Amino acid sequence: MCQPVVATFKKSTVHIYRDCIRLARYIGDINGHAKNMSKQVRIVFRTNQFEIDPKKIEEQKTDAVRFLTNFMQHEAERMARSQKKAASESTQTSRTRSTLD
Repeated sequence: MCQPVVATFKKSTVHIYRDCIRLARYIGDINGHAKNMSKQVRIVFRTNQFEIDPKKIEEQKTDAVRFLTNFMQHEAERMARSQKKAASESTQTSRTRSTLD
């Protein structure tokens, strides 16, 4: 019978590098260390630029992608919490206003 097609998405090293640099700038803008964080990403990639073992390369790419996805998940949770907090604050202020009128 027909077997399901499993889509595999492999990002190139350059694509992962660019994503990491963008993320480092974003995080750095939040905490004020954009240059240092971008520098650290560059250092990690440059120290491994001459790696020829395919297994190690895939492991390092996997680690970089895991870093990106973990941060995206963390950021999504933070945004959800702040939206929930803002919604509860607006509800409280609307209740307070109606009782004061």
